[in-house]
Amino acid sequence: MSDEFARLRAIAAGQEADVKNWSYERDGNVMGTIVEFSSSKNKTFGEQQTVIVKLADTDELVSAFLSDYLLEGLHRKDAKVGDRILIKFFGMRPGEHFNRYRRV
Repeated sequence: MSDEFARLRAIAAGQEADVKNWSYERDGNVMGTIVEFSSSKNKTFGEQQTVIVKLADTDELVSAFLSDYLLEGLHRKDAKVGDRILIKFFGMRPGEHFNRYRRV
């Protein structure tokens, strides 16, 4: 069991090839099972929170960046490893400077 956790930590740190960095703008919605929550430091943006999800349709592991809005919503819903998740991406509305998402 601890080997599996070590593998997931390696995936979260970007050290293993079987995880894909997910981009909502490029790849659309995320639907699957939460595998792990993680964080990483980015030179430009500082500390970034991520979630690793096993996609429902392909079993592929993806790491998705969590905006403050998404992170707060997941905390409010008490989301945890093993929960099913759907994050819908709506993009920007005219005149806005942020992307809209919905957590289900």
